[in-house]
This record gives sequence, C-alpha cells and structure tokens, in this order.
Amino acid sequence: MENDLRIITVDELKKYIRNNEEDKIDEVDIVTTATCGIMSGTMGVFHIPFNEVFKKADEIYLNDIKGVVGVCPNEYLGKVDAIFYGEVGFLFKDLVKGKVVEAKAVCGNKTYKNEVTIEDLPTAKMIGTRMAFKNYTAITNLSDEEVNTIFHRLPLKKGESSFSGCGMYNPLENMIIKDEKDIIGKKALLNGAESIILGFGTRSSIKKPNLMLSANMKEMDPYYLGGFLTSSGIEIYNTVAIPVKVDEHKESLKKLDKDIALPLVNIFGREIIDVGNYAEVWENVDLRPKIYPDRCKECKECLAEKYCPTFAIKRENGKIMITEDCFGCGICNICPYGVFKTKLGSICGIPITCRQSDRKRALKLAKELKKKIENGEFKI
Repeated sequence: MENDLRIITVDELKKYIRNNEEDKIDEVDIVTTATCGIMSGTMGVFHIPFNEVFKKADEIYLNDIKGVVGVCPNEYLGKVDAIFYGEVGFLFKDLVKGKVVEAKAVCGNKTYKNEVTIEDLPTAKMIGTRMAFKNYTAITNLSDEEVNTIFHRLPLKKGESSFSGCGMYNPLENMIIKDEKDIIGKKALLNGAESIILGFGTRSSIKKPNLMLSANMKEMDPYYLGGFLTSSGIEIYNTVAIPVKVDEHKESLKKLDKDIALPLVNIFGREIIDVGNYAEVWENVDLRPKIYPDRCKECKECLAEKYCPTFAIKRENGKIMITEDCFGCGICNICPYGVFKTKLGSICGIPITCRQSDRKRALKLAKELKKKIENGEFKI
C-alpha cells in the first residue's frame, strides 16, 4: 500500500548524502525524482473538429502554426487528425491554459476555420520522443563569429557557454536501467499529468538514455511547460517526475552533482574541449533573478523584457515585474543597469550566460508527485 511507503523527494535524499547520512536511505522506500528543461522532440496528437463538412484536409493549422495531417482521412466528417511539433512551445502552453486558438483546415481551394479550446478537442495527447536526457553537454563558442543557436537566447559569443540538465535530480541519473523492458509501462508525471513511459526515446542508448513518454494534455498544469525563444527559433520545455524505488536503484541514488560529468563542447563540430561536472553549474547559484527596481531607468526599450525567452518580464504602470513564467535562465542579466541579477555558474572556467533547465520547476513537481503517491492519487 502506498500509504505505508516512506517517500521523500530527491532533494531531501541528496541532503542526506551531503550530510554523510547515507544510512537514512535504508529507511526510505520511494524517492520522487524530477527534471525540467528544453525537450525538443515533443509533439502533440490532436483530433480537431470543424463546424462544416469537407472531404478531407490537405493542410492543418493551429494559431497559424502548420501541423501534419494525420493518416486517417475522416472523409466528409469535417474533422482532422493532426500532429504538431517544432515551434509549438507557446501554442501548447496556451492550449493547456484553456485559451481559445484558431484552427484552420485547407481542403482544395477552400479554408475552413473554427475557434477551439483544448476541451473542444476529443483527443489532445502529448508524446515526448526524447525526454529527460541523462547525459547532456554544455556548449561554448571558440570562434570570433557569433552564432545563432537553439542552445542560447542570444547569439552565442566567444567566451560564453550554456547548458541543460538538472544533474543529480534527473530521474535517469538516479536509476539503473539494464534493459528497455525495465521501464516500459512505468508511470510518471509529465507536466503534472499522469503519463506512461513508452520506452527509450530517439537517440537513446544504455550509456546515454532518454525516455519516450505520453500523457493527456487536458490533465496538464501549464506552469510546467511552455515556449523558450532561442536565437534560432522557438523550443519547448517540459517537466518530468518519476518515482524511483530505493531497493532497486540504491547506488545511483547516492550520486551528487560533483559525481556527474558535464562535457563542454564547441558549437562548431561538437568536439569535446574539456569535462566538468554539474556542481560547477548548480552549486551556489540563483534559481531565480534578484530584482532591484530602484535601479530601473524606465528605458524606452527594456532589453530584459525584449529578450526574455519565456516573456516573463512585464512592465505595468511604470513598474517592472517577473511573472511565474520565469525559467531562471539568466538572460535578464543583459540589463545594463543591473535591475536583474542572476548568479549563474561556469563550466570548465567559462561563464554560463544561458541556462536551459529549471530546478525550481523540477523540485516542485517532485513534491507534487510525493503528495499524489501519499494521497493514493498515483499508484506505483
């Protein structure tokens, strides 16, 4: 029975390890682990109704984002099965928030439109084809040429770096997986919704695994997912939490950030320059920016607001504020007057100027999973 289990969150467990209290692990049954970050291989599978009947769709759009018409023609039903992926981060967040979006289907020379919310869609499933990567690399630029990249909100300059991964909190860092059969069918939380692990994701291997998951978007919490604007387009971030059984994964659960390698590679060619660890990028840093409103000069164009990748910085009635959409990426350090200050780490001596994972969201979902198990809402 779940109510009889001793359950703790992954940050609670790691405190035991840091405090040399490893023996306390033996008193624990389940550890709720979690990660949050950019997860590019995310798609949505939808069934979209229209108010008029047409033979079948040749093209399909949601808020002018083009999808792929599904294999079922739904002939003369005025309904479309569709898959959306790519620059969908903000679209998916709007859908999960319950916002109205415009659906457009093109059939021959005629366009059909309908305004829908997620509740109007009989099917709205998310499938992550590669989620919760265990082994990320940090990115830097060794050339004098600035480069637009999905790994940074701004063009990546020489002497800067960015990274992803929640290190010792990541589910896959805390698990021993010898075979895909060990994970298929296991349950997790994906953006707050109960999900199923379908197996390993694309580009996965035993040494460098990632997961494929699926969940109902209607059950998701919009706080845990969204768009992240980069200098090379829109990416999507997601949050994944997985319960880990101590008796099966005890040795992996003892790992700390300092024990987890984080290679540093050059953006051009991706050759490894050096190898650091996650303690360099996560210890003694700020998870959210500090705000000094008295320093604000009320610039006509606020650079922090303009370049915030999640549009979390707002100015209302002359006051600057940060909404819960903040990802803790550190881009707002761009303010020349120091209104925003986020202490970021470095990797192999090169300063981090963009962080693409969010431990605050990850730990929040780990706590939510713990409560769900204790309340019997999530059966292991």
